[in-house]
Amino acid sequence: NGDDEVAPRRQIHLNVPPRLVIVPGTAIIVGIAIGLMRGGRATSLRFLAENAHRPPTTVQGWYFYNKTKNYKVILGGLKGAGVDASKLGLMGLGWVGIE
Repeated sequence: NGDDEVAPRRQIHLNVPPRLVIVPGTAIIVGIAIGLMRGGRATSLRFLAENAHRPPTTVQGWYFYNKTKNYKVILGGLKGAGVDASKLGLMGLGWVGIE
């Protein structure tokens, strides 16, 4: 058994240019930032418009009004971030794919 030689392993080397990863990654990060801002602002304005006819009258009412608004703004911002990040990420992938 000492005469058995192990054949050298063949390896596959794949060189990926850095811009193929950097462009879509940067586009996704920018999309998240833009989506958080735009989605949060739009949701905030929508909440204000939907509740303008019935403002809270008690301290507890204002507390729950602001608490509900904050949760809806966070959720709207995250939804907007997902939408804008996916749009810009796909555009970045398309750009790199065409290149």
